[in-house]
Amino acid sequence: MRYILHDHIGSANHGCEALVRTVSKLLGPGRTVLLSEAPEEDARYGVARPLVVQDVRPARSDVIRKSSPAFWSAYLRLKLLNDYTPLDVLPYRAALQTLTRDDILVSIGGDVYCYEDMQKRIRLHNLARHYAGGSILLGCSIEPKLLRSKALLRDLTAFDRITARETQTLHALQSAGLRNVSFCPDSAFLLEPRGAEIPEVFQPHNTVGINVSPLLLRRARNAKLILGNLIALIDTILRTTDSAVALIPHAVQNGNDDRDPLKELYAAFQGSGRVCLIKDQSASQLKSIIALCSSFIGARTHAVIAAYSSGVPTLALGYSVKAKGLAEDIFGVDTPYVLPIENIADETAVTRRWIRLRSHAPEITETLRAKTAAYEDALKAFRRTLQEGKDGKTARNAASAVL
Repeated sequence: MRYILHDHIGSANHGCEALVRTVSKLLGPGRTVLLSEAPEEDARYGVARPLVVQDVRPARSDVIRKSSPAFWSAYLRLKLLNDYTPLDVLPYRAALQTLTRDDILVSIGGDVYCYEDMQKRIRLHNLARHYAGGSILLGCSIEPKLLRSKALLRDLTAFDRITARETQTLHALQSAGLRNVSFCPDSAFLLEPRGAEIPEVFQPHNTVGINVSPLLLRRARNAKLILGNLIALIDTILRTTDSAVALIPHAVQNGNDDRDPLKELYAAFQGSGRVCLIKDQSASQLKSIIALCSSFIGARTHAVIAAYSSGVPTLALGYSVKAKGLAEDIFGVDTPYVLPIENIADETAVTRRWIRLRSHAPEITETLRAKTAAYEDALKAFRRTLQEGKDGKTARNAASAVL
């Protein structure tokens, strides 16, 4: 039996990389295959070495033949129904046809059902299920309003098992009538830090880490106001403390590169001698840098999880259920620890939250360490259950038994 990890867009998104590393450890020894849309990125960050990596990127010249019934069916749906997803999915067929009934699909995308290509992901899962023996959705976050979609509910029902990484999603799924779901913390809480390249400007345990993403800025009503808040925060840190500031990218893919907005921030303070732009590194190396911060402000979910799991007082800049749900599960409330971008009305909003974060740092760190220990225990128990389900069972029974 093999586990087939899918919904992986590439390790230059270091949240995706963190999931590949930690999920593959949870699954344990044996054959684990990673279906990757960017295998060259997985090789660059060293993800490929312990795994079998299969390129699932479309090979159009080999796969799409205009004489095939599959092509004409997809083409007609495009022309008659303006539905482009069948043509998008068609090129993946060759890779998916290598699956067998002894394989368990494991979707590790986490929030793939939150974005614009949700219909494509639904069709890919439906196609893959024709070949594989079982299917698990691991560590998901789903906006409750999206569960009004009948197509999404049908797809979620088709999974043998679903784990939600925060209880807001868990309760939403249960309220929608799904019974194949339970809570399990995000596996990235188990990511091990590794030695990193750290600039001389960086002061261990006296540096404020900042992460912002193009995705967050695209979703904001006023991207300039978000950046203005971060500029005001850095200015406050430099004027009122002796701390350094580290600008930390956590995804560097084309069109979705955190370094683009972070370079704008760096340019504004380059002459200060106390602000540094962290070089792109692996997820484990970035976690080791984040762990050395005195506080952290982040947009990327897995940059925030790296901070949480290192005991670093953290403010999440949020736009979705995942930020609110993760914080609420840890602290009991999300209000002081998540700043929804739609609530940012002036240029001092982030600074005010950071000042509160700093003043409550010891108790926040204590809470984070206790919760992380509990999450690690839960994930280790989940790993044992996975191994028990893997031994001596068919793929579908194993997938159903993992929770």
